[in-house]
Amino acid sequence: MGKTQSVLEKKGYTIQKEMENGVIATDKDGDSFVIKEINLETTDAEKIFSEIGPLLEINHPHIASYKNSFQDGNSYYVVMDHCEGGDLSQKIRDRMETGIPFSEEQIMDWLVEICMAVKHVHDKGLLHRDLRPQNIFLTRFGTICLGNFGRVIKNVERSSENGALAYLGPEILKGETYNTKSDIWSLGCVLYELCMLQSAFTAESTIKLTSKILDGVYPSLPESFLPELRALLCYIFHQDPSIRPLAGEILATPFIISFLTKKSEKTLKKLQTNLDNLRALADGLERVHQGTTIGSLAGGVIGAAGGITSIVGLILAPFTLGASLIVTGVGVGVAVAGGATAGVSNITNMVNQSTDRKAIKNIIIEFQEKIKSLVTSIQVIAEGLETLRASVSFDTGSDNSTSENLSRVGARIGRGLGAIPELVRLVQVANIGRVVAQTARAVRVAEVATGIFSAFFVAVDLYFIAVDAKEIHNIRQAKANRQSVDTSRLEVMDTDSTTGLNPEGEDPVAEPKPEVKSETMKFIQTIRQTADQLQESLMELSDIIALIPKS
Repeated sequence: MGKTQSVLEKKGYTIQKEMENGVIATDKDGDSFVIKEINLETTDAEKIFSEIGPLLEINHPHIASYKNSFQDGNSYYVVMDHCEGGDLSQKIRDRMETGIPFSEEQIMDWLVEICMAVKHVHDKGLLHRDLRPQNIFLTRFGTICLGNFGRVIKNVERSSENGALAYLGPEILKGETYNTKSDIWSLGCVLYELCMLQSAFTAESTIKLTSKILDGVYPSLPESFLPELRALLCYIFHQDPSIRPLAGEILATPFIISFLTKKSEKTLKKLQTNLDNLRALADGLERVHQGTTIGSLAGGVIGAAGGITSIVGLILAPFTLGASLIVTGVGVGVAVAGGATAGVSNITNMVNQSTDRKAIKNIIIEFQEKIKSLVTSIQVIAEGLETLRASVSFDTGSDNSTSENLSRVGARIGRGLGAIPELVRLVQVANIGRVVAQTARAVRVAEVATGIFSAFFVAVDLYFIAVDAKEIHNIRQAKANRQSVDTSRLEVMDTDSTTGLNPEGEDPVAEPKPEVKSETMKFIQTIRQTADQLQESLMELSDIIALIPKS
């Protein structure tokens, strides 16, 4: 670990915690990353290098970003995002302890996000190779992120370490080549575990476990689950890989499209709520600004700091369930006491502002995370509808298909998932061409939103930098004022004994009040402009979602 620590320190990382096959480390900005170390002496370096390049280029809301990689001797380091929400294996263990299963809605929510990630990986010509709950992570906001790609971390094709064997498809145990359908088998194992809080294939020995997987013997899901979900699992666990569905085919099934549509509508409502809160922040910030001593040096250094503290408290309140209102109360109290304690040092507050800056950014980071996921869902829905339409056209030679023809196609495309009526309704009712055409518009909305987020991050940094600079100025000004007062008192003998004025007729102690521009009001204006711009993005996405047929 000493060598690793030294290497990472040279690259600007500070190790915070050790973990399996790597460490959690922070960079100079305080952002957290997971850094995996790969021993090139025991790994196929050529395969690693060929796969890490494409991974570094992946930008997907449900795949943990691979930020960087570098080599030091026989060690190769891979830097990826740290997902602070833990992983699905921990979520499953927590539910096992309480005995409370996941809701079917939660299972479906995770399933579609994992499927979207797997589809994107397969579309890039890559494989995951180690798809299990330990490698499916959650952000602090609950978004699924697929990580720890098998070949990049270690060769798991024939590995039984850490329970990996229970997630391997029968073709791999027979010595066949790992392919996309092998990832799909592992996906089925994850889905089963989310439903039942236990592995689909368990045994007391490796030999017996291998036998169970080869036979495809597993306890069926109870009938309380959606029939489409139970049927999907049966097809995923087919012994013949060619019969298993692709990730794109899973996402194109009618019941998945229907769920994704409802999920998109809910996400849109959550984004609107966040936007309303953002506007409320600006209003509350302005009210506090008008009632505090912020911007004035008359109350001393602590007065200004108190105003800033109370403002930060109000900014964070809607996103911390009101807990930060305590900060607001403390800030106002400090501001009131400012005049009496102007000489107290404010260094602690300046240090804490870096934390406040990050907390404010997290508000927009969550918005950014969810809107990217929403746009990806719209793309997947459009692709699914297009797949259904193309299948119908191929089978009948026309888009004007009858219900009888659709049922015949559904038996093939729907893979017997019991959703023929839904398939008929989707293809007959939906204006599929219009939905597909609007997908490019949704992507443009996401690109514009990304620019808005970037501008807001800059504004947040500039605001707090200005606040830091102002506090430093205030501390120096307060010190200078005290020194000036002391000097004036020493020179009082030179003043007119009758008027108390110096020879020029001026008050020796009086100081002109400096004119201070309000950085807070500028920041308020930026918040409102950002909210208005994001509102336009939400309105466009709402128009697109409205085109999708609702069940």
